[in-house]
Amino acid sequence: MNLKNYWISKLIIILGIFFLNSAYADIKIKASQQVSNFLNTIKEFASEKDSLIKIKRSDELLDMVDLEFMSKATVGKHWKTVNDNEKIIFKRELFNKFIQFIDLHLEDFKEIKFQEKSIKLRGQKLVYVTGSIDTKKIKNLDITWKLSSKENKILDVEIEKISLIKTQKLEMRPLLKKNKNNFSQFIKIYFSN
Repeated sequence: MNLKNYWISKLIIILGIFFLNSAYADIKIKASQQVSNFLNTIKEFASEKDSLIKIKRSDELLDMVDLEFMSKATVGKHWKTVNDNEKIIFKRELFNKFIQFIDLHLEDFKEIKFQEKSIKLRGQKLVYVTGSIDTKKIKNLDITWKLSSKENKILDVEIEKISLIKTQKLEMRPLLKKNKNNFSQFIKIYFSN
């Protein structure tokens, strides 16, 4: 190999590393922005009085969350046996449960603040945005947002190292077993609480 080819190969490697790091930085920035957008939309939703604008904010929140992933992860192996109509109903009810949670804590969510501590890539598919949340009632609550790096949607949230999806899954497991052949009945019972 001559000297010219040696330096060209080194330059290509350096440029490759530069562009790869640049792409990873872009993924991290987008994930951070998505978490900020999500929290700002929650604040707007919590502060809004007009029901039509509240519905719009709810739709914006829905667009930031991977409800398909959350549903699959929550229901587990049963998800494969669920028909399309039941999947639609389940996802809608799961999201409505989230909106009801916000409605229960409106005053607290109006003043929610997030202090970002770190952003880490977890393999090629995940980005973790870690930080703490302060509200009127709660201070310095550790939270980790798990996002897909490709679609930049929220997959899960860990609060004080407790996963939303794992909690939902544990909560649903006994009822799923009891109603394993009747998912529609499971939906009615689970979401009636």
